[in-house]
Amino acid sequence: MQYVSTEYRKAIKQPNRNKSYMRISLGLINHMAQNSAQVQGEEFTYFSDLVKPISAEKVDKVYATFERSFSKVDQSMYFLPRYGAGNTYYNAGIVTSGLCSQGNAPVVIIRFNTEDPLDIKGLTLEFGDAYPVRFSVETDEGINEYENAGNTFQTEDTFNNTTFMKITAVEMVNGVGRLRIHNIIFGIGLTFDDKKIVSAEMKSCISPISESLPSIDFNVTIENMDRYYNVDNEDSAINYMETGQKMEVDFGYTLNDGYVEWVKGGTLFLREWSSDDKRAKFGAVDIFEYMQDEYKKGEYKPEGITLYDLAVDVLDDAGIQPEQYWVDPYLKKVTVFNPLPMVKHKECLQLIANAGRCVVMQNRDGIIMLKASFEPEKEVTANQIAEYGNVECLLQNQPYAEYAAYEKEYARVDMQQYFMPRDRNYIKVGYVSRSISNKDGYFDENPVITISMESAYTFHNLTLLFESIQPVEFLITTYNNGEKRKSFRSKGIAEKTVVYYDFIDTDKIEIEFTRAKPYNRLHLKQIVFGNETDYEITYDDLMSTPYGTKLEKVKELRVVRTIYTRGTELKDLTSSEIMLEPGQQEELEIEFGNAVHDLRAVCLIDDVEQDFGVIISERKTYWCRVKITKPPSIETGAVLIIRGYEYNISMAMETTKLNNAGSIQTWNNPLISSQDDARRMVKWVGEYYKGANQYELKYRGDPILDYNDLTYLESRYVNDLLVRLEEVGLSYTGALSGTLVARRKI
Repeated sequence: MQYVSTEYRKAIKQPNRNKSYMRISLGLINHMAQNSAQVQGEEFTYFSDLVKPISAEKVDKVYATFERSFSKVDQSMYFLPRYGAGNTYYNAGIVTSGLCSQGNAPVVIIRFNTEDPLDIKGLTLEFGDAYPVRFSVETDEGINEYENAGNTFQTEDTFNNTTFMKITAVEMVNGVGRLRIHNIIFGIGLTFDDKKIVSAEMKSCISPISESLPSIDFNVTIENMDRYYNVDNEDSAINYMETGQKMEVDFGYTLNDGYVEWVKGGTLFLREWSSDDKRAKFGAVDIFEYMQDEYKKGEYKPEGITLYDLAVDVLDDAGIQPEQYWVDPYLKKVTVFNPLPMVKHKECLQLIANAGRCVVMQNRDGIIMLKASFEPEKEVTANQIAEYGNVECLLQNQPYAEYAAYEKEYARVDMQQYFMPRDRNYIKVGYVSRSISNKDGYFDENPVITISMESAYTFHNLTLLFESIQPVEFLITTYNNGEKRKSFRSKGIAEKTVVYYDFIDTDKIEIEFTRAKPYNRLHLKQIVFGNETDYEITYDDLMSTPYGTKLEKVKELRVVRTIYTRGTELKDLTSSEIMLEPGQQEELEIEFGNAVHDLRAVCLIDDVEQDFGVIISERKTYWCRVKITKPPSIETGAVLIIRGYEYNISMAMETTKLNNAGSIQTWNNPLISSQDDARRMVKWVGEYYKGANQYELKYRGDPILDYNDLTYLESRYVNDLLVRLEEVGLSYTGALSGTLVARRKI
């Protein structure tokens, strides 16, 4: 769920909605040009970076240099380190050593290392504050001259049959200065707003238990009355579109004060496009649609590997950069041993997510995420506890009593408190600090209560139930994966204190009690976590009443454990005829239908082993690479045999009964081998199947809802009916509307 202002939430729920907007940005980048470009020459300063401006890394630290009206003393610029071997410099972009002045025109030459010339539609240059007001771009087909009035320049001109670009500064904004290029994009960005958009529809689907891969499909129709997007128009940008180009979608909504608040709708990747004389249509999908290659590195690991490391290996093997994915740190706590099968990378991520009780998804920034999808176990500790106190019971819902104690204004004679027992057979009184505050209410050592969660968790509000004496002040600090997220102090403390705050992706909370009433301990009975969501779909939001379906009950859930043991029988695993070329080393890839280990390769001619230097250079459980290092002097036919052992694979079952009648569901994830993992899987999947009610909803549409979100659904029969969104549809035709498919969460 996207987090928006309180004003947005109020305005979107009004009976009469305000105006909605939509905006689509399409990056028309020539990726071959972007990936093959290299800056040529040596006429650059020693602190230049000739690589990062092409790889789109932002210049955010600028060095002060002696140029007219350039250096600033407002702490926005940096002193240059001295020139010398081994020194490192911030990314300053491309900076020419020569100044642009009368008779001198600094030049940046870029060559494209491709076999064939490139056709490039558009050019985007980020110059920074010291930009050229006149410059030229020379390519194989001629010279284009431009005037410029800002630090960013963009043109839709076409550069066909291009092998190089020569950018020459003719006149600088400050008169005299170096040519600086912070960023170069070989292409342009197209933007369609609600004046151009005729209609758009986005549909996203997910399985909350990773039973299937998620998907996002987006289609938009725009007005094409000027026929700019006709395929026969040589100047049209449509001829330079490529599958996989990035598309960003944003939705806007007018608040009651007239301000338009924008919500990011998603980052998608272009799949198809078409047009006629009136309309142009574009389709885009999520990143998983382009992850079609197989993962072959599955390997049985007797020592084990964490699901976190396994996921990172799969993503790296798929060519996904670290900044393009996020893996829940919780998966570092889950170790598996079995190999991944030879399937597509995206299917491997699905298996990993399922084994770790996570969902695999793409967020609205286009980032692949493996995120825990269960309510985590919680543990509470304290830095100090009175002898008769108990910290573990803070998370338990049970009645508590109080002991009369020598604390100021604490002991009472209303028969509501107990005398302290001599035998130390204490009743449960909740948490009591060992320290007593001084006359000013301060402690020698502040009591600190820490709640640690198995994985990051989102919930709304936290309730602290104190006893008859409450503290004066406390400080709450939240963490995620060891990093501090936010700290805030208490505003008002009563016997029942509700902390109104959205705890987003929090895996640890520290509550430090910094002040109490004079001469008192801290007494805390219970900590209550708020709801997992604060969003409700009401009948006022719906276009019609919910269409409910009672799904088939699951009588029994079975989770299969797959257990590997090493084989003992040496076998010829594969046999294939090959032709060896004279003097030519060869490399072959072999795939196996079964899991294997301890491989050896031999070449035979008439059943006699030959010394052709056959080695296995890389081996995994279902695949290996073979090299011929000593090829024969003449063309020779031979038989290549891979010998080794097959793993013995046995199965075990973890079972739970969910209902007295219904179907039997069997869950078989090849990564699951341990009994603990199987039991956690049974519980997690079983809870999903218990929510056997499915709802189809037509509603007014809200761009902040994501697939896998939890929300409350108004019901005439069930209070606080909690559902999880499995399908989210959003349409735009000048106004918003939407569809949802949700499943009840028990």
